[in-house]
Parts: sequence; structure tokens; C-alpha cells
Amino acid sequence: MKAYDTVHKKELEVTYESLVQLMRDNRQVDFVLHDKKTDADGYLTWDVEHWTMVNDKRFMRCYSLEGRQLRDFTSHNTDDLKNDFKPEEAKEILIG
Repeated sequence: MKAYDTVHKKELEVTYESLVQLMRDNRQVDFVLHDKKTDADGYLTWDVEHWTMVNDKRFMRCYSLEGRQLRDFTSHNTDDLKNDFKPEEAKEILIG
């Protein structure tokens, strides 16, 4: 997969594991999605996911919709990442 590093201004070849490692190295990983997503309850709709690491075993996903940061976030442990961290579904991957 290709990702763009917005800090170093270059394109990188990444994998699931390398993206997780980047978060462990205090980098933010953003997924720009192909289409809007909505949660199962119909409460939250987003088109960009912002992933960061909280501590060794906890990760946080924040959301944006049409360029506006939403107040909602979700917390994930390392096992949750396997279900919810899906770089393959992103139209574009940005590393901050």
C-alpha cells in the first residue's frame, strides 16, 4: 500500500504492521475513505479516520466528516485493531 508522509513530504510503501509501528512511534495515521461510513446505530457518519496511540496497548480513532473534526472517538486495544484498523479500505493514507 502507498501512504503519504506529510511531515517528511514523501510517499512510503506501508503494510498493516508498519502503520501500527508508526503509531507506536508517536505518528498519526489518517485514512481518507472512498465513501462515508455510518455506525450500526446510525448515530455517527464519517469520511476520514484519524488513528493514534494512547499507550502501549491502547489506540484511539477520531473521526472527520467533510473536513470537520467530530467530537466522537473510539478506544481500541491491540486485539480490537485487527477488527477495526483497515488500511486496505482507505482511498488515501496520510501519516502525520
